[in-house]
Amino acid sequence: MNSEEAYQSELKQSEIDHHTPTAGAMVGHIIANLLIHSLKISQAKFFTKGNASLFLCQYAPKWIEYEQTEFNKLNQILVNNGESIPTTTDQFKEYTMLEENGATKYEKGNDQLFTLVKDFDTQILFITKAITLAQNENWPELSANLVELLSWIKEQIRQSQNFLNHDLREGLYTEEDDDDDDF
Repeated sequence: MNSEEAYQSELKQSEIDHHTPTAGAMVGHIIANLLIHSLKISQAKFFTKGNASLFLCQYAPKWIEYEQTEFNKLNQILVNNGESIPTTTDQFKEYTMLEENGATKYEKGNDQLFTLVKDFDTQILFITKAITLAQNENWPELSANLVELLSWIKEQIRQSQNFLNHDLREGLYTEEDDDDDDF
């Protein structure tokens, strides 16, 4: 099998896995979200003004470092277990569930920060699903890594929401948001 055939086989298997879903496929989304989120953090760090700028001067470098380290750890765990990982810009764009908008850099500082908080919250949805799938698939090293990532993200949400003078879950996703469609 040549390189193009091998890649097409990988894409076909990835498509199957994403419709199943598997822990590996769910982690593909997490990996894409981490990469896109670290780019969004960089943008906010450079363009945020006001008090949020001071907050991001302190936290943004730590967030980027942690997310890049986690990006590499998760990729390594997947590769060590024979899973495919997103490796192209097209795959990252397809798998991420975070929205990008270049105009965001012109929003008020607190709004830019809150956008990053909402992105952390979006990541939680995929991480909790991946933890469940990893446990069901008896994949302890993946589950343990994801639990640590989940804990870290919740800490970042709490710190940011405190800075923004928000209640912990203010403006973030709740399960009741889904229930509204039932009435």
